[in-house]
Amino acid sequence: MSESEALSCAAKLARVVLDNCGPLSPAEVAEEARLSEADAADALAELDDASLAECVCGLCETKEQVYALTETAEA
Repeated sequence: MSESEALSCAAKLARVVLDNCGPLSPAEVAEEARLSEADAADALAELDDASLAECVCGLCETKEQVYALTETAEA
């Protein structure tokens, strides 16, 4: 079973959203994926735990967490 097969549906959706839209905050992922903010945050945490996404702090002035896919996820 590959890593992506072990992910929840929300995490798979968040991964696609990050791939298509670039680094996003949990709120932006929630809006793009039509998920609740809590579900989006959980999905991003799941991607982070699987080393498929990472928090890339410092991209915005609000200091809100922003996530991007890791290089291994993009390959």
